[in-house]
This record gives sequence, C-alpha cells and structure tokens, in this order.
Amino acid sequence: MINEIKTNKPAVSSGQGINKQKSTSAQNVKQSAPPLAVRSAVSLAAAVGLPPDKLSSSIISFARFFSLPLKPQLLADIRRQALLPQPQQQTTQQAKPQQGLQQSSLQAAVLLKTREALSLSAAAAESKGIELLPKGLESYTEAVDPDSRRQNRDKKQDKQNNDKNEQNEKAEKELIKTGTITADSLKKSAYDYAENNKLLDILNSLPGINGQRWIVIPFNFSNDKSDFNVSMRILLDKDFIKSHAVCMALDIIESGDTEQRRLFVMESANERPVRLTIYFKPELPKKHHLQVLRELSDVLKIPLERIVFKASEETFPCEADSEQFSSIDEAV
Repeated sequence: MINEIKTNKPAVSSGQGINKQKSTSAQNVKQSAPPLAVRSAVSLAAAVGLPPDKLSSSIISFARFFSLPLKPQLLADIRRQALLPQPQQQTTQQAKPQQGLQQSSLQAAVLLKTREALSLSAAAAESKGIELLPKGLESYTEAVDPDSRRQNRDKKQDKQNNDKNEQNEKAEKELIKTGTITADSLKKSAYDYAENNKLLDILNSLPGINGQRWIVIPFNFSNDKSDFNVSMRILLDKDFIKSHAVCMALDIIESGDTEQRRLFVMESANERPVRLTIYFKPELPKKHHLQVLRELSDVLKIPLERIVFKASEETFPCEADSEQFSSIDEAV
C-alpha cells in the first residue's frame, strides 16, 4: 500500500509519513488567487493553458469542488495522471480494435469517462495533500467510481488472480452467498472492502485543504437477477465533532440483463436534507417520475418541489458543480 503513494513531490519532505499533508503554504495559494469562480470551466481551462476539451473542463470543475488553487501546474499534473496508460485501458484497446465510426465513438466515450474518473480521484487525493502512483490511483478510482470497479473486476475474472485478489473478491461476493440483503449486511460489505484497501482507509481519514472531508464508501451486493456496484461519496463539513454531511452521492451500477446507472445527489443545510437530484441512465420514463418523487419525498422529508430528475451525460454530475452549492437557501 505504501508503494501506491508518491512521496517525492516537492511539497512533501522525504521524512514525512505517507499520511502527512503538504505544506500549508500550498493550501493558502487559493486565498491570493484572482476571483475566477464566475468564469466557465472551458474559459478557465484555456486561461491556465490546458487543452480546450471536455477532460480539461471536468478537471476545472473537480478543482473547484475540492477548493484546489487553480494553478496551471497543479491542474496539468492532475490531467497528466488521468492520461497515464492504465493496464485495463491497454487491454481494452488491444482486445477491441476500432470497427467503424460507431465503434470508435463508443471507445472514445468510454476512454473519456475513465479519464474523468481518474482525474476526479487525483483531484480528491491532491486536496488531501497526497499524489498517488498509478497503481494507487487505479485502486482509489475503483472505490470512487462503481463502473470502473465493475469493469476492472470483470476483466480480472479472465485472468489468474493472486491470493490477495481472491480474498478481496471473496469479501465482495459474501452477500451473494448469503442471499439476504439488509442494512447490516451492506455495512459489513463496506467494512470488508475498507479492511482490504488500507489506502482508501487512509484517504478517507484525511481532511481536504478547505477543512471539509470527502469520504468514499464502496460496496457490492447481488440479488437473484442483478449485480450491484455502489459507491457512496460523502462531503462532510468542517465540524469534525458533528461531521454533518454537506452533500452525499449514492452512485449505483446495476448489471444484469441490461445495465443501468442511478445517481442520487442529496444536499444538506442546517443539519437536514434540502435538495435531491436524481439521474437515471437510461432515463426513467416520465410517467413514473411523480411516483418516485412522492416516495422519496415521504422517506427523506424533502419538499416535493426540491426533488428533481435531470438528464445528463456527465459522469459525475452535481458533485463538482460549485454553483449548485451556492444556490442552496440555507435559511430553509
């Protein structure tokens, strides 16, 4: 696990432990930076010298979300980590060569999604004062993004696993054997995952440069028809004693006869949920929206008008949208 963290960054002395954060001087850069938040992610990417593409726009959004200083070198480093060749990417490209324009477009979309997941994970680690080596970044991304975890696990099933991988899969599939899905069994699955992934445990324990703490809780389970890969991503406020959640995203990938992705992003203010945004892919037919909205409103005690369905092709919508958090009416 130690080999998964890069320890030779200029801001971290070689004598520091792997869970030590960077010098606070780097954390204070944001205070002297010009007020760029009002500008679009695309224009900001161009202003700091990043290529004007979708990945750069996402990196700017992630940097805003984690309160990172919009420094050209920092953003370029995050992009560099996202572009590093990953073993899974290389295997996919070799096994599935381009087959016409449609296949090429599909591969490009998958590759962009993978790189966005990697850049989100790299930005999260950077906000905690850590730069991860490729193996560590891949491991963290699997926890952050349930689709990356599903794809990588499917590929590993075609290879001979070492003892550690077999133990991890045994822990992940324990719920399949029991056949019973309960709150306690899901909690145990999450604990088992963290126990087998010490890097995730360390990263979850570290606060970000803004004092908030972004934690990731991945778990998997199955029923008779489908496998579910889930990542719960929670942004905790600066008060570690109370540890109130500012935002919580429940990201669910269901694999069965068809594949579905459901993302629920809940925002909180004054210690209670105030807004819920729902993303389904493929989209849920509109005739079913009202029923789902009413059920969620009743369970979460959120006014019906503050629960909305949104259609988006974004990999990680809302979580990295800084303007959305500023729009919360904290007086409600």
